[in-house]
Amino acid sequence: MVDQLESSHRNSHIILGAGDYDVRRLLGTMDYHSAVRPSVRSHLWLRLETLMQPVATSEPKVGVANRIWQRLRRGRIYYWPVRTLVQLGFFLLFAGIALARLNPSFNGARSWVILPVVASVKAQGAIGSTLDATTLLLSQAIFPWLPIGIMFVVGALLGRFMCGWICPVGFLQDVITGIKGRVDSVQTRTHEYWIRLKYVLVGITFLISATLGLALYNGVGSDYQQSLGPFASGLFIAITPDGTLFGTLPLILAHSWRFLGTAQVSDFSAANLGSWLEGISALTWINILILMGFIYAAWRIPRFWCRYICPVGGIMAVFQKNSLLGMHRDPVKCSNCKECETACPMQIPILDLDWKKFNDSECILCMACIDACPAGALSPKFP
Repeated sequence: MVDQLESSHRNSHIILGAGDYDVRRLLGTMDYHSAVRPSVRSHLWLRLETLMQPVATSEPKVGVANRIWQRLRRGRIYYWPVRTLVQLGFFLLFAGIALARLNPSFNGARSWVILPVVASVKAQGAIGSTLDATTLLLSQAIFPWLPIGIMFVVGALLGRFMCGWICPVGFLQDVITGIKGRVDSVQTRTHEYWIRLKYVLVGITFLISATLGLALYNGVGSDYQQSLGPFASGLFIAITPDGTLFGTLPLILAHSWRFLGTAQVSDFSAANLGSWLEGISALTWINILILMGFIYAAWRIPRFWCRYICPVGGIMAVFQKNSLLGMHRDPVKCSNCKECETACPMQIPILDLDWKKFNDSECILCMACIDACPAGALSPKFP
């Protein structure tokens, strides 16, 4: 046995080609056979440990400025500055009239330009949501041809592109994630389970609005409409964070502004404050709590509303699977580093999708994966 081990020691390069089973067997032989000379045994043990340790490699760190310069030299661009400017521009369009409401002399009118994004009719902004327009028309027994047609056309061409580039609620979530400074992930099983919630909410929304519209069309829906109360116009018109942020709160602030402009010192009493608080409805307080929950959830999970709640995203996700605009991954350039999956705010398993063209239903086409890919293996593809 000693002669065999000494022979193995002299020809130690054989160990490099040995499998894990052979190495374990050799180590076991050295452990259980005390006849081996201690010097040979210890020397072989150290040599085996050295051979089995991974070789440490150090790569020079490249600064952010150098990475950007190298990317530009290769003809590649970063999408996030362009997307941020586009989001900011549309955010100002959505929120401009809402902020103008703070001026007591402002008297704005609703503009009925509708897109498949989250933009509540409460906000009285420049652009509205196709979902709100659909439920609002159904509550008046009018079939929503226009908003449904817009969703079909935009969905077939661009999928959920507007969720990532235009939606003001999405922009707010991106700002919150940017302030936080990192993209956190959820356990895969939990994530896949809660994704279904938005489809359930879409079903409930259309169930309420469709049955109401059908009842009103047949002339028997007045009692049903009254029983629904503020939910008759639509579930996500009554309860929505963007409607509270851009509609309800500016109205409250505008009324407070007018009150402060004419108030006397005697008006600031506990009784007046109590009556003012009583004038705020319970639904308004619920919406304020929902807005606070929205901000907290967006801080904890990137694009929380888009992932699990947004009914517009649930509708457009159906079109995203077969939209003309998608993503392409070059398998030659891709090194499976998973930087794209880490950067994705929607937690999409990009490397598990078809590399030729993938249209995951949760993809909002924000291009964050393209910016994160060090090899430039990802690119948009149309059609």
